[in-house]
Amino acid sequence: MAYINHYLSGPLRRSFHMPGHKRNSEMFPSIPLDKDITEIEGADNLHCPTGIIKAAMKDAATLWGAKRSVFLVNGSSCGLLAGLGTLCRRGDKVLVARNCHRSVFHGIELLGLKPVYLWPEYLEDLGFYGAVSVDTVKAALDADGDIRAAVITSPTYEGLISDMPAICGLCHSRGVKVLADGAHGAHLDLSPYFTGGGVSAGADITVQSLHKTMPALTQTAILHVGSDDVDIDRLMHKLRVFESSSPSYILMQSAEHSVEMAKSKERFKGWADLIKDFENKISGLKNIRLSLGDRHHDPSKLVFTGVDGVKLGAFLRRFGVEPEMAVTTHLIAMTGMGNTREDYDALAEALKKADLLLPPTKGPYAPPPFCHGDAFCSIEEGLDLPFTTLPPAECVGRVAAEYVWAYPPGIPLLIPGERITEAFLKSDLNCLESDSGLLPEGIKVLI
Repeated sequence: MAYINHYLSGPLRRSFHMPGHKRNSEMFPSIPLDKDITEIEGADNLHCPTGIIKAAMKDAATLWGAKRSVFLVNGSSCGLLAGLGTLCRRGDKVLVARNCHRSVFHGIELLGLKPVYLWPEYLEDLGFYGAVSVDTVKAALDADGDIRAAVITSPTYEGLISDMPAICGLCHSRGVKVLADGAHGAHLDLSPYFTGGGVSAGADITVQSLHKTMPALTQTAILHVGSDDVDIDRLMHKLRVFESSSPSYILMQSAEHSVEMAKSKERFKGWADLIKDFENKISGLKNIRLSLGDRHHDPSKLVFTGVDGVKLGAFLRRFGVEPEMAVTTHLIAMTGMGNTREDYDALAEALKKADLLLPPTKGPYAPPPFCHGDAFCSIEEGLDLPFTTLPPAECVGRVAAEYVWAYPPGIPLLIPGERITEAFLKSDLNCLESDSGLLPEGIKVLI
C-alpha cells in the first residue's frame, strides 16, 4: 500500500500550520517533472554560483537588504550549522538560550563548542518562554568575557520578538558576533505589517525558513549575511559540508518563487488585513483568548490560551481546521501568505463553538521540565563515551548519553553530558521523545 500517497490523496483540513503556501494552488503553481534537473550546462551550481542561481540570490539579498543571501535546500537547520561553523572555531564559547531549537545543539555537538546558557523570562500566565532580553544578554557577557558568538532565536516558536537591534549592538561592542535564528521570521521586514527581523537589526548571519510562512516548498530556507565580518569563503565551505551536494532545482525554484511573491506589498497588506478581520470576528469570545497583544510579537502567529490547548486542537480538527501545535497551556495557529479568507472564517467559527463548550483554564503554569543538571562533560563526549540503558527511576545523578526533547517545537529538555536530576525524572516522560525511542521505559546514560 502507498501509505503516504493514500493519506495525501484524502481530504485535508484547513491549514494553520507550516508550510506557508497552505496547499493553495493559486499561491504556488504546479511544478512538472521536467523542472527536476541537476547541474547541467546553463543551470548553474548552488555551491559555486556564477549564473542564474547567483542572480536569483542577489535578487533576494536586495529584497532583504542583506550583503549576501544564499538559498538553502536542507532547511534552516543546515543554515544554523553552517552559521555556527563560520562564526566559531572548535572550543569557542557560544551564548545560546537553553530553550533553542535542537539544530543549534547539534551544531554545538558537531563543532565542539562550549555553550553558555541563558534563560528567557518564563511567562507563567501563558505557559511558555518569552523573548531574550537585552539585560539577560548583557549579564551573560559581563560574567564571561570569552564568549565568541551569540545565537538569538527571534521570533520564537510562539512569535515573540527580541530587541534585536539592541542585542546586536551590545554584542558587537564586545566583539561578539550574532547568529539570528529567524527560522519563523522569513516574512519580517519585507513590509510595514510584519517587522522585527534579524537582517535589518544588524545580525552577522540570519537564517530563515522560507517554507514556514512564505509560499515555498517544505525544506526551503535562506541565509543572509548582514556584516562585513563574515568570512564568505568559510561560510560557503560550511554550507558544502552541511548541505546536500545535489540540491533540488524544484526547491530552488520554489525559493525564488517566494522571493518574487514577497516583492508584493499588497500581498502582505492582504495577509495583515485578513488577520485583523479575523481578530474582529472572535473579539466576543468569553474563555478562549488570543494572547500576546500586549507584547512585541509577530501577529502572524495566533496563540490561543484560556482553555486546554490539547482539547481545543481536537475540537478544531472536528471542524476541518489543523493547528500548528496544541499543548495543555496553549494552541498555535500559524498563518501564512497562502491562507484564504475561507480559512480564517472556518477557524473563527470553530473557535466560537469551542468557546461555548470547553471549560476555561488559567495559570500560573509551571515551566517545562528542563533538567537543569550540571554538565559532566561536553555534548560531543556525552554521545561518544560508553553507555548503558537504565529505567528512569535508576537514572538520578547519572549522566545522559542522549537527547530528550519535546516535539514540536524540537527543544531538548535533557542534553547529552548533563547530570539527570530527580525533578526531571518526576515529570511526565510520556509526552517526550528521545534519540533511542525508549522513553518512558529507559534512558541512555554513561557507564
